[in-house]
Amino acid sequence: MIDLWESESRLLQRGLKIPMQYQVNYQLGERMKKRLPILFLIFWFGAMVPLTAAPVSANLISEGWKHRIYLVYPPEKLKADEQPSEGPRVKSVQLSAAQGETEPFLLVLRPEVPLRDVDVRLSAFTGPDGAVIPAPKLPARHLGYIYIDEPSGTRIAQKMPFETGTGLFPDPLLRGLASVRPSHNLQFWVAVNVPQGTSAGLYHGEAIITFRKEGWMPPTLEIPVRVPVELTVRNFALPQPSPLLNTAFYSANQISKLSAPAGGRPLYDDFAAHRQTPEPILPAPELRVLAGAELSVDLTGWEKEAAYILEEMKLPQVFLPVWGSARGLMQGVYFLWHFPAVTRQRWPAFPAPGLPGAFVCDEEGALTVDFKALFGNYLKAANALVERRGWAGRVLVSTMDEPYTSHVVGEGRARDIPKNNYAVIRSLVGLIRESAPLLRTFCTANPVPELEGQIDQWCLRNLEAAGSGKFPEPTGGGVLTLCDNYRTFIDYPMVAPRTLGWLCWKTGARGWLTFETMGEIEKAWQEPVLVYPQFKGGTVWGMGQLFYPDPAGKGLVPSVRWEMMRKGAEDYEYLWLLEQRLNELFKAKQNSTLAQEARAFLANAAEGVAGVGSELETNSSAARPNTQTQALPHRLREEAAQWLERLSAPAK
Repeated sequence: MIDLWESESRLLQRGLKIPMQYQVNYQLGERMKKRLPILFLIFWFGAMVPLTAAPVSANLISEGWKHRIYLVYPPEKLKADEQPSEGPRVKSVQLSAAQGETEPFLLVLRPEVPLRDVDVRLSAFTGPDGAVIPAPKLPARHLGYIYIDEPSGTRIAQKMPFETGTGLFPDPLLRGLASVRPSHNLQFWVAVNVPQGTSAGLYHGEAIITFRKEGWMPPTLEIPVRVPVELTVRNFALPQPSPLLNTAFYSANQISKLSAPAGGRPLYDDFAAHRQTPEPILPAPELRVLAGAELSVDLTGWEKEAAYILEEMKLPQVFLPVWGSARGLMQGVYFLWHFPAVTRQRWPAFPAPGLPGAFVCDEEGALTVDFKALFGNYLKAANALVERRGWAGRVLVSTMDEPYTSHVVGEGRARDIPKNNYAVIRSLVGLIRESAPLLRTFCTANPVPELEGQIDQWCLRNLEAAGSGKFPEPTGGGVLTLCDNYRTFIDYPMVAPRTLGWLCWKTGARGWLTFETMGEIEKAWQEPVLVYPQFKGGTVWGMGQLFYPDPAGKGLVPSVRWEMMRKGAEDYEYLWLLEQRLNELFKAKQNSTLAQEARAFLANAAEGVAGVGSELETNSSAARPNTQTQALPHRLREEAAQWLERLSAPAK
C-alpha cells in the first residue's frame, strides 16, 4: 500500500480571532490500513439548516401509455421520488457543442406503472453534405441514487457554498438495463460526443427508448419511443492539449482490490477525456542497487504509459513517481514528510535487496550524502528520458505537502514549522535543479518569500490571496493551480463541480488538483460520507470519492460529479479560446467595438458563477456566492461560443 501524508490545510478561523489548529490522524475504514489526510480543520460547530432547493424544471418531451418522458437540459439533480416542475412541452432536444466537446442532457422516465428493462440509445447524427457523427457503441447510462440522511455540513457552523439536502440523490452512472416503479424517476445521462474535426452545422439524430412490453400492457403500445435530437456543431474545436493543468489522484491500492480490472489505459482514457492527468501512472520505475551502491533505474514500463498519456492522450503533464511503499505503486503527488519526521524518512520507501534506502536529511535539514547520491541518480535517469522524448517542462517532481501547516504528532511537533519545512524544500529543489534541469517542481502551497524561485507549479491550498478577484503573479515565478475540495459533494446541486473551471478563470489559476477520487472504493456504495473526527463530527458526502464499484462487477462507474468537472473544464476552454482569438486579431481590429465588447464579456463572465470563498476551513463568511443552477454557466458558454464565431466571421 501507499503510505501517504495527504492532508487538508486548515488555517485560522478569523471569526474567532484566535490562532487555532487541530490535528487528527484517522483512517477511512479498517480495510485501508493507511494514513489518509491529516486534517487541520477549524470548525465552529453549531446547528445548520439547509436551504430547500427549488423544484427542478423539466420539459415534457414524450407522453405514452402510463408514462411520461421529460427533458432536463442543462442537467439538474432530480431526486428519485421528486416530482419535477413541468415546463413547456418541447418537440426535440436542442443542443450545441464544439468539436471535441461532450454535451450531456437528462431524459427522465416517470411512469404510473412498473417498467422493466429500460434502455436508451443514441442514433448516429447526420449533418451537412452527408457528414455523420457515428452512434455511440454503448447505451446511455442511468443514474443510481445515494441515500443522504443528513446534509453535508451538518454540525459545521459555516454554511456550505451550495444548497444541500436529504433524500435519494442521483450520483453513480450505471450500465445496463434499468427498472423503475410508479411515481419515481428513472434518469438517463445521455451524452453526445462531438469528435475533433467534425464539420460545423446542424445535425439530426434521435434518442431511442425501449422497455419490456409485458402481457398486461395494451397491444397497441408502441415501442420504441423515439425522441428527436438536434445538434449544432460549432465552427471551432476545443484545444488539445487543454490549457488546464488538472491532476486527479486515485488510490491504486484500493482499485486493485476490486473483483474486475479497473486501472490501466481504460482509466487513463477516462481521465484524459475529463481533462485530468491520472496520478499515479503505473507501473512505477524499477530500482536496483549495483556493485558500489550505484543505482540502476529501469523506466521502461513507466515511460510507455507516460508516452501514452502525453503523446496519445495529449495531456499537458505528468508526475514523476517519487514515493510509495511498493515498487509497482509509487506515486508522485505526495513526497517529503514534514520536519523533523523527514529526518526518519528513507528513500526509496520500499525494501529491496541491496537497497535499504537512504535517510533523506539530517537533524539540521540538510540532505544526506546517501540520499543525494541515490535520488540524484534517479533524477538524472528521468532527465535523460525527458530529453530523449522531448518532454521538457512536462514532468513534475513533487516536494512537500502543505509545508506551512503542522503534520507531525507528538515529539517533534514544535519543530514542524514553516521555516524548517521550507529549508528542506530548498535543499531538495537544489538537487533537482542540479540533477534534472528539464524537470519542474511542484508544491501544494501558496507562494511565500522563502520559496521564491524554487517552485514551478504552485497548488494553492487556500484562496485568500485572490480576495474576490485574481491571484497576484508569484514574485519568483511559477504557474498557479488550486485545490478546492468543497465543490464536489453528492447533495450539492449539479452545477457545483462545474464551477471549478469558472473559479480558475476568475482567479487566474491554470487548473485544479483533486486530492483523491477513490479513497474508499470498496465501501463507496455503503456510505460515501466523510466524517471529520474532531468535536461533533461534521459530515460531507462524497469527498475523495468520485467513482463507485460497478455492481455488475465490471470495474468502476463514474459519478455525475465527475462528469460535471469535465463541463467546467470545457467551459474554461471556451473562455481560453476566446481570449486567444482576441489576442490573434490584427492590430487594426484589436480596438474595434466588437473586440472591446468581447473583452468585457471575458472580464466579467465568471462573476456570477464562482465565488472565491468556498474552501470553508479558510472562509468565515456565511454567504453563498456560487450559482446554484446550471442556467447561468450554460448561457455564458453559449455567449462565449457566439463571440468566437462572430470574431472568426469574415469582414463584410
